[in-house]
Amino acid sequence: MKLSWRRPPLLLSAVVVVAALAGPTMAAAPAYAAGPHITAVGGPGEIMIQGGGFNADATVRLEALTPDLGKVLDTIYVHANWIGYLDANVYLDNLGGYIGNVWVAADGAPGPTAWARTQVTRAPVMWALNSAPACQGNVYVGGSYFPPGATVRLLLIADSNPVDSFDVTVSATGRIEDGTTNYAMPLPPGFDGGVIVVAEEFDPYGPEIWAVLSQAC
Repeated sequence: MKLSWRRPPLLLSAVVVVAALAGPTMAAAPAYAAGPHITAVGGPGEIMIQGGGFNADATVRLEALTPDLGKVLDTIYVHANWIGYLDANVYLDNLGGYIGNVWVAADGAPGPTAWARTQVTRAPVMWALNSAPACQGNVYVGGSYFPPGATVRLLLIADSNPVDSFDVTVSATGRIEDGTTNYAMPLPPGFDGGVIVVAEEFDPYGPEIWAVLSQAC
């Protein structure tokens, strides 16, 4: 649940922030640096954040901002653990459909504000097709906007039973395809009914993507 809040000024002045972001060495601080540091990995519709260097049990405000710092896309509050690290991966995922470059800011004691830059991509989509015009016992599967290079497990479910699965590697353009065509997933002999295809286990993001075919044969 998002908390209502009046946004206080960041720990760095706007002039200092803009100057820092313009410098050639701007990046997430390394783990050995003193003070707060974060890393941010953008993906389909969300940003994964890791960080440390905060005071024990400090409240940390995380913000995703547009490249010009003119708009806050999402804000959450989390707590550092007893050694000053964020306990687990943290996600900013209420970005309102924004696609593109973002800055992530982390405000928490002892300061100053920690920054990282990343990119948010489109959410993955996938499809399942019959071998029209004649049924040939296969379901053809494809997808777009997956993280390039990720490994995706494709699972075919017929009559609520898993019948086939295999791992595929996403192309450099974010597509799931066998060369230039869709993957063929064989159906049980004589099957005639609805199927579900699930894409799962793609890192660093793991939401399942579903495609439903009401009639396959």
